Amino acid sequence: MRSPVWFVVAGLIAVAGFVGAAFYVMPRVASADARMMRVVVPGNAMLVFDKPGPYVIYHEKKSTVDGRYYASDNVDGLSLGLTADATGAQVKLVEPKTSTSYTIGNRSGTSIYAFTLDQPGRYRLATNLASGRSDAKAVLAIDQGMFGALLSTIFGAIGIAFAGLGIAGVIVFAVLWQRSKAARSVATG
Repeated sequence: MRSPVWFVVAGLIAVAGFVGAAFYVMPRVASADARMMRVVVPGNAMLVFDKPGPYVIYHEKKSTVDGRYYASDNVDGLSLGLTADATGAQVKLVEPKTSTSYTIGNRSGTSIYAFTLDQPGRYRLATNLASGRSDAKAVLAIDQGMFGALLSTIFGAIGIAFAGLGIAGVIVFAVLWQRSKAARSVATG
């Protein structure tokens, strides 16, 4: 294990850790983006939520929905109403606890509302712009847990990269230790 070839092996393992981290991240970011429901506003939409719990509504300043590109810097005067289709109960929309923004590919969004569902099911989203304008179009994206999933993906990628670096470091340390041990043997021998 004193051969300089082991330094090359360690380098390859370190690079493989970073490549593995990239391959770990790419499909997870794409699936987080695909999980989001997108609605063009103003207007009405029927949304199906398959899980109860907290959700966040984002205004996507740049987005593509059904092959059409939308760009809107703001949604001033936007009013939203979310109603359970089965019961007619109004869902309380609140400001999100933290302001979050994202950019994934050509999409970029900022959190504007949050809500919590007690029951999964069908919900009607009704949106209007101030003074009844309907000419301005914007995109809202709705998701549950995107940032938790992204944080877990980021930490997973960091773990993979550091695992590669750690294994490479152990190999380098072992080679250096073997070489110094051999050099001491020759010097005392």
